[in-house]
Amino acid sequence: MNKIIITAAASILCMLAPAQTRLEYQGANTARIIANGNPMLMIGGELGNSSASTPQDVKRTFAHLNQLGLNTVLAPISWELIEPEEGQFDMSSLDVILTEARQNDLKVVLLWFGAWKNSMSCYAPEWFKRDTKRFPRAHALEGRPVEEASSLSRNVLEADKRAFCRIMEHLRDNDATEQTVIMVQVENEIGMIDVPRDYSADATKLYQSAVPKQLTDYLKKNQKSLHPYLKEKLQPQAKADASWPQLFGDDIYTEEIFQTWTYATYVEQIAKAGRAIYNLPMYVNVALNSRDRQPGQYPSGGPLAHLIDLWHCGAPSIDVLGVDIYDKGIKSWFDKYHLPNNPLFVPEIRLEDKDAMYALYAFGHHGAMGFCPFSIEDYPLYADAKGNDMSSMDLSQDDQLNAFSAGASNLSPRAASYQILRQAEPLILERQGTKEMDAVLLDNEQRQAEIITPDGIRLTIKHSYSLGWEPGAQDAEWPEAACIIIRLGKEDYLVLGSGVVITYTDAKAGETWKQGDTRIGLAKCESVSILDGQMHIKRHLNGDQTHQGRHVRIPVGQFDIQHFRLYRYK
Repeated sequence: MNKIIITAAASILCMLAPAQTRLEYQGANTARIIANGNPMLMIGGELGNSSASTPQDVKRTFAHLNQLGLNTVLAPISWELIEPEEGQFDMSSLDVILTEARQNDLKVVLLWFGAWKNSMSCYAPEWFKRDTKRFPRAHALEGRPVEEASSLSRNVLEADKRAFCRIMEHLRDNDATEQTVIMVQVENEIGMIDVPRDYSADATKLYQSAVPKQLTDYLKKNQKSLHPYLKEKLQPQAKADASWPQLFGDDIYTEEIFQTWTYATYVEQIAKAGRAIYNLPMYVNVALNSRDRQPGQYPSGGPLAHLIDLWHCGAPSIDVLGVDIYDKGIKSWFDKYHLPNNPLFVPEIRLEDKDAMYALYAFGHHGAMGFCPFSIEDYPLYADAKGNDMSSMDLSQDDQLNAFSAGASNLSPRAASYQILRQAEPLILERQGTKEMDAVLLDNEQRQAEIITPDGIRLTIKHSYSLGWEPGAQDAEWPEAACIIIRLGKEDYLVLGSGVVITYTDAKAGETWKQGDTRIGLAKCESVSILDGQMHIKRHLNGDQTHQGRHVRIPVGQFDIQHFRLYRYK
């Protein structure tokens, strides 16, 4: 009888306990956060580096983010504020973030600015910076020390880890029920700058020593699935106890591989210790190797896509390599970091109006976990036709959402894009990683794309300027346009986006109609909003709005959700 009572009590406690925040995979390369028992997209933004450093900043900023339509904010938490004096911890800066996030209905991704931030040790406490004997620096050529903590120092690791673990303890004790913090970034844009690797005596000795067995075993076991870059670097004649130059060739790119291993194994010890206390998903972010720069000109050894195997082997407690994008070629960067073993997460991207389109493409085509423009607090809620900030007309989030649903058009592009994403979030989550959803991104280089639906219908999506009807259509430069296509049922679709015109044909038919070919017609089109899971018609669209049934269109400068049904005829 006692055993039955104990078992029943345990069952009740389990039912009352909140579900653990976790990462849930939809196949090998699509994932989403589960928080408070529910899946979510991180429709978010990252704060500027110092924008959460005072209570006043946090209170002012978080209310604005709520109005912008975010559900997630990426907020830095810095070592110098957490441990201003060695061994004395102050969680007040973290508590303000938790309190304001809860009051503004925001989830938080914490960014740990510990031993490194953008390669440098600038957010470490003053007591750490001054004691270079206990906490040594890495070295450039000729023994020159740099303002970057050594990734080989046990003292650096233990001090960094101690502070990080105190944060995880605080979250476990103060946030496990609310689950305000849903993910943690370990360090920030880690990597050696100036040189490809640490040239200290200890580092050079290790570089000339045998590659650790942990890595060589991993390379052997996973040789078929290794990133092509690493496969090419491996020297076929290398012996079992080969040094780094012997196994990978003696050049600056091998020096980068070596430095990567030191960072990955360092980060693993931080992340593993933190997750043992409070098991939240964790990731690392990367500064890109762009513009033909060499290791050291960009942060060498960071979690770059071509070095992903080193991070998977050296830091298995890290879930995702997140990509920070400040360069052109957005589609290429998405492709590089959306890998069979890495879901796409964009924790940073340059703050621009075109982010509104990039977010649609990331969530709709790549099944992204999250999309978060940098310095999001600087983005306006409202803008006039010329893009001027009109945020003085702030409304509450509910009033603003209701205004948008009723057809308001003065939201800034990012706010308007986020509103339609928030409305369609459950539908997007249901279709991640399936053929029931896709997206296109159009620009000057690609003004047309196609999607073949499971119904055998070819949707041709063109830039709406291609019709020649809209102001700006004659300009040489066309703004980005994008849309997500969601299949609701047979020949039944939802499109959300801006600047697109969609036509429809039978996928089996050729470009020229032939006798007996099936034609596709527009049965119904309506502008809708989605509130509390229910679709509400804002306006029935026909006549000029659909060019007498020839297309579905959302003009440039407008963001909308349209529901359309197609039919077949001969």
